[in-house]
Formats: sequence, structure tokens, C-alpha cells
Amino acid sequence: MMNFFDWKIEMVESLKPYIDIENKRMAILTTEDDEIHMALELDEINSLVMHPRWNINITILGDKHLKFTTNS
Repeated sequence: MMNFFDWKIEMVESLKPYIDIENKRMAILTTEDDEIHMALELDEINSLVMHPRWNINITILGDKHLKFTTNS
């Protein structure tokens, strides 16, 4: 599990996060860095905005607690 500001995020081992702290953004790619599965960002009022691409499943585990998996 990892923290992205106030959010707890779990993801399968086939996904790898890249975090831009300064701009409050995160990209989730495959471990081979060849496909972007999702981009996340915090907006001006610190709401989490998700931009899913493809082949990503989002499960809400609790308040500010998410899990990301893929179909593969």
C-alpha cells in the first residue's frame, strides 16, 4: 500500500506509480513502462480526479482508500 497525499492506494504488482508531488499528480503504468493505465491528480480543492485509460479496475475499499487492478 502507498499514500498519495491523504489517499491510501493499493495496486497489483504489475502496476508501477510515478508521482509528481509538486503538481499533485500520479501516473500508473505497467512495470515495463510501456502502457499508461491511469492518471490521478488533486484539483484546487484537493478532490481526487481520476483519468482511467484502459484495462484498469478501481475498487473503493473505504474512505480515501482505493485498490487498482487490471484484467490481465
